[in-house]
Amino acid sequence: MRMYYMTSAEWAVVILKEHRLKLSRFYETNDPFELNLIDRRNRYTRKIANLIESYHNKKTGMICCSTNWKSPAMWAHYADKHRGICLGMDVDDSLVSEVKYTDKKIKVEFGQHLLNHGLSNELLRTILLTKAMCWSYENEHRVLAALETPDPKNGLYYTDFGRQIELRELIIGHRCAWTKVDVEQLLGDVAAPVRICKARPAFGRFEMVEQRLMRPVTVRPTSTKSR
Repeated sequence: MRMYYMTSAEWAVVILKEHRLKLSRFYETNDPFELNLIDRRNRYTRKIANLIESYHNKKTGMICCSTNWKSPAMWAHYADKHRGICLGMDVDDSLVSEVKYTDKKIKVEFGQHLLNHGLSNELLRTILLTKAMCWSYENEHRVLAALETPDPKNGLYYTDFGRQIELRELIIGHRCAWTKVDVEQLLGDVAAPVRICKARPAFGRFEMVEQRLMRPVTVRPTSTKSR
C-alpha cells in the first residue's frame, strides 16, 4: 500500500542518510486526545483509562502516514509550511491500520464482574486508532509497533527501510530549496527505484499537484538512472 509521510527538510536529511524512520510516541503528537477516547467522567473508569493510556505511551510507537500527499493543510502542518519533503513508501498491507474519526467519546463499563474486567483487544485497538472528527482531513493510516530496542546513542526507537517499508517516492515541497541533484546525492544507493518530483499549488483547485516544469527523475538501484 502506498503511504505518504511528511516531514521537514532537516529531518528528511536524517531519514535518508540513516535509512530509517523514527517511531513516534503518542504523548509526542499534536493531539492531546491521543489514547483519550473513553468518557472519563466516572472516577473508576478514569482510573482504568489512565492505566491504558500510560501503558501505550510507554510500550507502543507508530508511524503516521496518509494515502494522499496533495492536501495543502498537511504540507503546512507536517512539512514545515511547504518547505519540507513528502516520502512515498510501499508499506506491507498487514502493517497498515486505518484511523477512524468520531464526534463523541465512548462510554465503557469496567469492573470485576465483567470478562477481563471489561477490557478486550477490540477496545484497545479502537483506542489506538480513533481520533476526533476535526482531524479527518488527514486521512491518517498508522503503522503500530511495540517499543522494544532503543537506539543506544539517543534512546529513541526506529524502524528501518526494507521489504516491509520501502521508499519509492520523494516529493519536494513547493517552497523547499532542494533540487533533484540534492535528493539524488542524499539517496545514494537505493534498494528499489525512487521517483523524485516537486509539488506546486494547482491552477484550478485547492490542492497540491506535481510541478511539470521540473521533470521527474527516477533513481534506480543500478548506476543507470532514468530521466
